[in-house]
Amino acid sequence: MTFEIKISSHTPAAGDDLNEILEDFLLDIGYLSGRKTGKEVHESIPFRLWTDVFLKHPEKPRTVDEMASILDTSKPTIYRHLRKLKNMDLLESEELVLEDNGEVVKKGYRIRQGDLLTAWHVTEANVESTLKRYRQTIKRINKLIER
Repeated sequence: MTFEIKISSHTPAAGDDLNEILEDFLLDIGYLSGRKTGKEVHESIPFRLWTDVFLKHPEKPRTVDEMASILDTSKPTIYRHLRKLKNMDLLESEELVLEDNGEVVKKGYRIRQGDLLTAWHVTEANVESTLKRYRQTIKRINKLIER
């Protein structure tokens, strides 16, 4: 699995406006592109995927069909945004049986362990591990330069 997240300077927000705090956070980690601002961002599919799907019921796995219906968008759009979140290691998937006879199985996605803070701890661990591997490469480069 590819791990990818943008690391940039971040100042924790002091306000109480969830949408503004979430917008800043999602921009800083590279999930949102920054081409839209304010109301445009809050009405966008990637932002609403967070607010209307994952944060309202973080413990509930949702299928791509459900997400597309909730957000009134296409499945390819949902998959594109899910891929970004999975690459940040914030989501987990599980197989869901959707019919009583147990024949229809679809993948459902939710915030890792149904808890944003827990999911973020996993992401932090990945960042630390990745930075450690970068450090090893820098040490190797430095050693080769000193020859």
